[in-house]
Amino acid sequence: MKPGTGAYDTATQACQAFALFFDLAPPEERERAVQVLVRDILESHRGHLTTGMFGTRFLPLVLSAHGRTDVAHTVANQKDFPGWGHMIESGATTIWEHWEFSDNVFSHNHPMFGSIGEWFFKALAGIQPDPEMVGCDRLIIRPRPAPDLTWAKGEYQSIRGRVVSEWRLEDGRITLQATIPPNVTATVYVPTPDPEAVLESGQPAAQAPGLRFLRREAGAAVFRAGSGRYSFTAPAPK
Repeated sequence: MKPGTGAYDTATQACQAFALFFDLAPPEERERAVQVLVRDILESHRGHLTTGMFGTRFLPLVLSAHGRTDVAHTVANQKDFPGWGHMIESGATTIWEHWEFSDNVFSHNHPMFGSIGEWFFKALAGIQPDPEMVGCDRLIIRPRPAPDLTWAKGEYQSIRGRVVSEWRLEDGRITLQATIPPNVTATVYVPTPDPEAVLESGQPAAQAPGLRFLRREAGAAVFRAGSGRYSFTAPAPK
């Protein structure tokens, strides 16, 4: 690492993604490390990734975790080579082993770059395991809306029951529906610039049964939620 620059090793997208994902970047370097990564994607490679199998998994996750879901969405949605969008534009109905079409060498149904599904669940829908969970007794619901998307929905059949996170943007407001299974608690992040304006089923969320307001953090109102179904509404994130 080159102190003061945010650059790790040769500062490729993979180098930056690994450093950020594994918390190798100290707090004073993280923002610079993210900036180095974003510049490489947007300026040096016109919104495309340059990562291989392992770096590709970490890239969109660290971008979303550091407030750049917009860039992660740009990468994921590219319709020219390389990228998942390019596969779709080329007629793919499954994920290929290689970014480029091959008629006789690489598989056209392969988990090589299937890690984008993890980003769909953990970032777009926001369903994540809590680091302190035991037997799926704690969850995190933290959706990170992307530009040009007006809704996302994810669900997971856990050993304790069905987990659902669904959000929708409409008329300047966000609606977040969350289902927490029995005997599970969740930390729910409602993305909004105005935590005091969050409602749950039409009443102030801080007063709603089963919820406890914890804090505001990085453009979200954070609640502790017990088992049940919740319907949050709030001013949409900017």
